[in-house]
Amino acid sequence: MPPQPPPVVPAGAQLSPDGRYWWDGITWASVPAPVAAPPAPPAPVQPWAAAPEFRPAPAVYPGATPAPGAAPPASTAHGSSARWLAVGLVVVVVLAAAIGAYLLTRPSGLASETPTQIVQAAAAAVSNASGFEASATGHFGNGVTSFDFKVHGSDIDGTVTLNGNIVDLDVIGGNVYFKAPLAFWTAEGVSGATAAQFAAEWVEAPAGSSTASDFSGLSSLTDVSSTLENHGPLAAGGTGTVDGQSVVFVKDSTNGGTLAVATSGPAYPVQLSETSGSASGVLTYSNWNAVAAFTLPPSPFTIPSS
Repeated sequence: MPPQPPPVVPAGAQLSPDGRYWWDGITWASVPAPVAAPPAPPAPVQPWAAAPEFRPAPAVYPGATPAPGAAPPASTAHGSSARWLAVGLVVVVVLAAAIGAYLLTRPSGLASETPTQIVQAAAAAVSNASGFEASATGHFGNGVTSFDFKVHGSDIDGTVTLNGNIVDLDVIGGNVYFKAPLAFWTAEGVSGATAAQFAAEWVEAPAGSSTASDFSGLSSLTDVSSTLENHGPLAAGGTGTVDGQSVVFVKDSTNGGTLAVATSGPAYPVQLSETSGSASGVLTYSNWNAVAAFTLPPSPFTIPSS
């Protein structure tokens, strides 16, 4: 608040001690209230200051000389960084494409191993498998021309074509169970009455019997571990597919056999083909670790153990 002006008092008058009255020698009178000074006029409102005029700097190109009198160009550090970043991104993209092309064309995993390493990997995978299925057509000795066996541990369940007769065969716990048609028994020299009795019935040959020994020899057809151990010089056979599964091939130069091994997952054998020697044909392996234990055939006839 601005200071108040002093009260108007006649010249020569005396003020009372409290300053509220004055006396001119004859009478007392009230001191008039001070008059407040008029308020100061408000400051004039200034208009918005005009924005400075935008004057873009002239474009500066690499190697160009600034015009005389022109202001020095603004720093191009940011532009240089952006250019280097763009160049770096291009290099990264090119390298990624080159690496991707290399990965697509080079052998990967098992396919890049030597033939011996591939067979060793297959043998290791087989040794850890609980079971599999083996099917084949060809000539495998002793009149065997085809078979389809499921294998669980050392047990076998399936069918075998033996001298033209389809025989159901189970080998469980060393005992052999088989069911064959009449023609099979007749060809084996069994008498008419006995052959008729055994025809189309399950027959048990106890472990250790001569009959069990004869049939258990068929288990060699499913002994993949021995097959992988017994081979001649090995050679690479390239890659391909078997029944839609990617495989790598290994050739045995001794008997002309070719082994196909899976290139994804465990190195399980997928197919084995043989073209010479005592056996020739194509064996296919599948259902690794997917074969359950077998149950005994119902009420078989038991033949003598001799």
